[in-house]
Amino acid sequence: MIRSIIKGIAGLAAVLIVLATAAGAYAGNLAYNEFREAPWDQILGIRNNSRHVAPIRVMEKERGWEAVRVNAPDGTILRGTYIASASHSHKTVILLHGLYQNRSMCLGYVPIYQNLGYNILLIDQRGHGESEGEHTDWGLSEMEDMDMWMQWLRHRDSQAVIGLHGISLGAAMALLYAGSDRQQAAFVIADSSYGNIISMGREKLLDWTGDKNLVLGYDLLDPFFQAAMLVHTHKMVSSIEPAHAVRFIKVPVLFLHGSADTLVPVKTAQSLYDQCGSGHKYLHVFQDSPHAAAIETDRREYMRTVTNFLEENV
Repeated sequence: MIRSIIKGIAGLAAVLIVLATAAGAYAGNLAYNEFREAPWDQILGIRNNSRHVAPIRVMEKERGWEAVRVNAPDGTILRGTYIASASHSHKTVILLHGLYQNRSMCLGYVPIYQNLGYNILLIDQRGHGESEGEHTDWGLSEMEDMDMWMQWLRHRDSQAVIGLHGISLGAAMALLYAGSDRQQAAFVIADSSYGNIISMGREKLLDWTGDKNLVLGYDLLDPFFQAAMLVHTHKMVSSIEPAHAVRFIKVPVLFLHGSADTLVPVKTAQSLYDQCGSGHKYLHVFQDSPHAAAIETDRREYMRTVTNFLEENV
């Protein structure tokens, strides 16, 4: 009798475990889809300028800059602007804009590299500007996109020495790429990068909703969320975390951050610097500067810091 009861309880427990796992898998899949398609501009409090490309189109027309495109491996059309150096230099930089922005955001950085004789490629990341896609993939597809831009540049100049300069989301993408097995960059400048997108999303979700129960559910779903990502993309969450990628970076890296950054606290930059595996890593903090705004608040210091880094390491 007792054995029958025990077997019955064990069977019921097994059924409950299966049901709980199935429910968790279903919820995890929903959470994964929500993560990719959520209104992050509202959650993060960012103004959405994704499709406002008029400034770059005007500059292309006025200065004869070249509008360019590549096709990503999944067929997504990616667009950018190429500015050739008058000195026919082999040094080239790819400028990577922030979330809900486009390549127009990077116009203020162009003079730095023109003064140093660099060729410059400004790109619209997928889901931004004139590039196709509905939203960012947070690095799930962008590494393959970067490969295509690298190939495009090397087809144009087989001797090209190519570096990456990214701002906010662009900085995170630059770090992810430089820490990947695809890495071809000669240097990285990461301005205002986040470290852990999942952790940041959790914090901002709490701020946005004020619902601690929702965030508790977020934590409980995390294993199922990670499993759903693995099923959909064959990639682990760590593959989209700059805090993980920096450990494997070997090229020179300059981390830039503002001390008054409320979106990504300055301690994130210090942590990324500390974990970075490069033997030539540098960190510069701009006092009282908010998120990704040092080029505006401290332009002279910004230009000097970037110029010194490039002249010493490239």
